Amino acid sequence: MKRLLFLGGADIQVDAICSAKDLGYEVITCDYLPDNPGHRYSHRYFNVSTTEKDNVLELARKLEIDGISAYASDPSAPTAAYVSDAMGLPGNSYQSINTLSNKLLFRAQQWRLNMPCPRFADGSDMAAVRPLLYDVGKVVVKPVDSSGSKGVHIVERGGSPLALESAIKDAHGFSRSGSVIVEEFIPRIGSLMSGDFLIHEGSIVFQCYGDVHFNDWINGLVPRSISLPASKDSAFFDKVRLQAQALITSLNIRQGVFNADVIEDARGNPVIIDIGARNGGNLLNNIIHYHTGVDLVELSLRQSVGDPIRVPDEYVPSGCYAHNVIHSEEEGTFDSITLSPEIQPLVIRSLISKKPGDRVRRFISSAYRVGLILLKFDSVEQMHRILGDIRSHVKVNVRKRNETGG
Repeated sequence: MKRLLFLGGADIQVDAICSAKDLGYEVITCDYLPDNPGHRYSHRYFNVSTTEKDNVLELARKLEIDGISAYASDPSAPTAAYVSDAMGLPGNSYQSINTLSNKLLFRAQQWRLNMPCPRFADGSDMAAVRPLLYDVGKVVVKPVDSSGSKGVHIVERGGSPLALESAIKDAHGFSRSGSVIVEEFIPRIGSLMSGDFLIHEGSIVFQCYGDVHFNDWINGLVPRSISLPASKDSAFFDKVRLQAQALITSLNIRQGVFNADVIEDARGNPVIIDIGARNGGNLLNNIIHYHTGVDLVELSLRQSVGDPIRVPDEYVPSGCYAHNVIHSEEEGTFDSITLSPEIQPLVIRSLISKKPGDRVRRFISSAYRVGLILLKFDSVEQMHRILGDIRSHVKVNVRKRNETGG
């Protein structure tokens, strides 16, 4: 029985933990949250933070693991690479994964490869940041190493003189390394695309992308849904694959499932906004499996312990699927969820993280989700109509604090 150290035990990681057990692996989970649901499904659990690389390495050596997985966890990806590097386990180099996981290093790599990418500056260098804002007119301020849209701001030229400094300060608070990137805002044509690609022996052998839907009525920065099939054509994604492959080759990345966000710019070029060195979150791999028949969860787990994989053959995607993040528009105490009669028969999976009485917050970060539903639609038209008017179909019922005596 091969021994797999699984970094984290969040609700969206439970499927992968169970899949690893089904594959016959001994699964050991670790993080600093002993109440995370995934730990109830693993063989053993250790209270070790997944971002404390040396502590995780010490644990891995004691356990004599055969592989390590950072499934669906951005903060854990560098740790997994650090451990696999140090122990000679299957995986990719820490240097390459750290480059992908740090937005400043990632943009610099795109720039060196002469790829389409936004102009950018280090948030600590105001002598470079201010001229950038003046030149491009609109910038995005981000922590270099956070996930889930935490600490992300859009600042426009001509706004409050303190807006830029305030955005950088807030983003700084969400960065584990204390670093911030300020980059040109690139208007996109159509939807943001997000999806996963599989690397085997250094080559991208599979990819699948969908349209991202945002909660525009709150702040427009936090994704609430991804729907398949994507609205862009195959020629667009052929260009995405070429860019992603160039990045992967330049960093000597050999294996794994990676998540990418892509836009189309005004010239029709794909621009890779981000690559996460881990499987997509919010059960994205589940809907990809429904849509294509390709099980990226199993493939990535097999790779993590060095087991052979069967490279996906030619496939014909079918059906219309989406995940939808259930979230609240207001703070208060969670009571219940109401689904419309039209959407109820479309739900094929439900994952609710909150219990009645739990505190909920406005959905300004993916960390504040209430749960997830996976949906199967009868047509593309139905899918986009319902997802475009999701507030009429999914309602989180919340008691405000003054209603609860708080």
